[in-house]
Amino acid sequence: MVFRIIGEKDLFLEKIYRDSMKALDLFFGLDWRDGIPNLIIVSGRKDIDQLFGTQTEKWVVGWLDGRNVFILDRNNYEKESCNKYSDEEYSKMIRHELVHAFFGVLSDGKQKPSWLCEGRAVYLSGQNVMFARPEKLSSFLGYYDRVDAGTYRESGFAVELLVKAYGKQKLLRLIKSLGEINSRKALASKFKEIYGTDLNYSNFNKLLKGERV
Repeated sequence: MVFRIIGEKDLFLEKIYRDSMKALDLFFGLDWRDGIPNLIIVSGRKDIDQLFGTQTEKWVVGWLDGRNVFILDRNNYEKESCNKYSDEEYSKMIRHELVHAFFGVLSDGKQKPSWLCEGRAVYLSGQNVMFARPEKLSSFLGYYDRVDAGTYRESGFAVELLVKAYGKQKLLRLIKSLGEINSRKALASKFKEIYGTDLNYSNFNKLLKGERV
């Protein structure tokens, strides 16, 4: 397929981009200046499907490809997706995708485990408020190398628990180690090395209850 990309001035999007990059630079400590992500607006579902080369789910409204962040045009957001539009939610969606770009820099391009990749994006974009806070975590660890709508329900809360209980430096250390991790077993081993505890639901649910692990 052939696509035509035309640069444009959009003060609303430029502010979201600028504020998000500043906040994420602070969190990840990258001071990213060269080769920063491009923000590319996609008009509708037909173009999204053509870019993916397949029919996409209606909840797909943004994604990262290399250093390019693609997002569905806000003017067609409700018509071309199953999501309700608001400036706040749209801003969070853009920040979510930019988090993936930062994640890729630290992880040597790795975007899995999916629960950590998506969970960190949900948490840092402020999207946890979109989901009911779980009374018990029971599914997120199943999302190692796949992403669907269920990936997001618990993963953001799992990452939030890690950051609040252990601080962000251990999380960044785990992300930086992903380039050398190619299995669930290797991930569990590295997690225990960094956090001093096993990667399982029992320990996360203790954190959820405010207990020490």
